[in-house]
Amino acid sequence: MLSTEFSMNLLSKMVQIRAVEELIADDFFKSKIFSFLHLSIGQESSAVGVCSALETDDLVMGNHRSHHHYLAKGGDFDKMVYEVYGDSRGCCKGYGGSMHMLDRSVGFVGSTPILGSVAPLGTGIGFSIKASKKNNIAVVFIGDGAAEEGAFYESINLAALMNVPVLFVIEDNKYSVISAHSDRKAKDYSYPKIIEGLGATYHRMEARDVNAVSKQTKLMKENILADRKPAVLHLDVVRGTYGHSGPMKEKAPGYRVNDTPEFIEANDCITVSKDLLIQNGVEPEKVEALIANTIKETEEKFLNIRNQIKVRI
Repeated sequence: MLSTEFSMNLLSKMVQIRAVEELIADDFFKSKIFSFLHLSIGQESSAVGVCSALETDDLVMGNHRSHHHYLAKGGDFDKMVYEVYGDSRGCCKGYGGSMHMLDRSVGFVGSTPILGSVAPLGTGIGFSIKASKKNNIAVVFIGDGAAEEGAFYESINLAALMNVPVLFVIEDNKYSVISAHSDRKAKDYSYPKIIEGLGATYHRMEARDVNAVSKQTKLMKENILADRKPAVLHLDVVRGTYGHSGPMKEKAPGYRVNDTPEFIEANDCITVSKDLLIQNGVEPEKVEALIANTIKETEEKFLNIRNQIKVRI
């Protein structure tokens, strides 16, 4: 059973991530941000839930969409914002931009935009943990499109063969850019058959409830360490109203037939987690105050950093 304080902290972290991404999106064109941009809006619960169950020495890798992974693992807020703007004070000295996040001090060992590449890289990091005989795991965040790459399955096979302590987390928002599962997968495509056949454990769940994600991750980490066997946590997430990339909201996109505004709102992870807190006895006023204060603090921090950046023309 997670404490109320713990659950409130998870909600606050999700709100912080969303608030800063919305601020970056709003400022993207006005300030001529030259970095590619992939927002995690709608998917915050996957990163926050998973990382809340980890220790600092558990090493995490992300992909092209990794603001939420970085911040959820405790990455430096200021350095992330500087990096997006290409400022030399960024987490990668301004050279990487939005798709390259790094904060080794908290165990976030990098993100890479090359599709599927994070799987073998993360497996290699798992090897380093095993070789150093540490009681920790590597965690790899990968999208549902990248989870169809051969490198993903080869990495699972190698990790199972060599008993590598690695957790692969699939964030499944149903669309690889604008192509749905039905456009990309054979009729009988089966994640559990393939993954379990390669020797890893597999669990799939909705990621709307951040507390449930946290508890499941804790359990899977314990099993990985006990069995020295890789695992895959398949999280169903909702992309939100923003597109695959860029700061623009999508208005009735034809390829997202089932993702109506009503569906997105009803399945929003922040709304769901907030409502669950209230259902479990937390005063609504206390929850709303937490959200409002987090948004205010995030806006103040962002604007303070933003005002120090000299925008390139």
